[in-house]
Amino acid sequence: MSRQIHRRFSIVTALLAVILGATLPSAAAAATLEVTGPAGASLVINGRALGFFPLDGPLDLPPGTYTITSELRGHIDYENILVLPDDDAWQRLTVRLVPLSRRTAWSSNLLLAGLGQHYLGHHTRGWVYNAAEAGGLLVALLAELDRSNLRKDYLDIQDMYDSSINAQDILRFREEALQTYSDMKDKEDTRNLALLVAGGAIVASVVDALVSFPAVEAGAGTVPVDPTDLGTGPGARPDPLTAVHVAVRLEF
Repeated sequence: MSRQIHRRFSIVTALLAVILGATLPSAAAAATLEVTGPAGASLVINGRALGFFPLDGPLDLPPGTYTITSELRGHIDYENILVLPDDDAWQRLTVRLVPLSRRTAWSSNLLLAGLGQHYLGHHTRGWVYNAAEAGGLLVALLAELDRSNLRKDYLDIQDMYDSSINAQDILRFREEALQTYSDMKDKEDTRNLALLVAGGAIVASVVDALVSFPAVEAGAGTVPVDPTDLGTGPGARPDPLTAVHVAVRLEF
């Protein structure tokens, strides 16, 4: 009798072990990523903000492909794609941010107004300056072509006026010459105004690049890290992470 009870107890225990093994969550496999970067720079992995450098320590992440970006005021944005092949992987990544150059920011506008704004990341203003200079130069070119044709017509009419002996022809050629000369002056004024707009766009973009050149930001913050929040690997969930940032802004 006791042998039967023992056998039944063993069967029940085995069944409970199977059920519990199927229902209890297993520990997610995780690779290790050690990321370093300049103090105060943001760290974003797969579109989720993890905070700011320096980190508290290495990150435990599920194996997968990660897009790593970092931004810091006064520097060119950083982006890199990293693959963690398996849960035994240990990789180190150093984020190197290149400082923006004030000279490049303003001098590039001498080639085309707005290039400096694109360099600084102010793309809307950059497109406005691009359009102003390009549009001004195009209008100036078309106006100069028309002015050149009108000048040629004016000289031809002037020759016919000088050689005319008929009073009616003299009066007609005189009126045509005056009208052509007036049209020619209008095209000349349009050309000059368009060149002024193009030149003004260059000057304005240079001044804007100097005035809006970003200050340098530095600092440190704590980074709470949960690999299941990164949208990759087993057990991923979409809840965003939170981060605390303490920064110092230095103006030059």
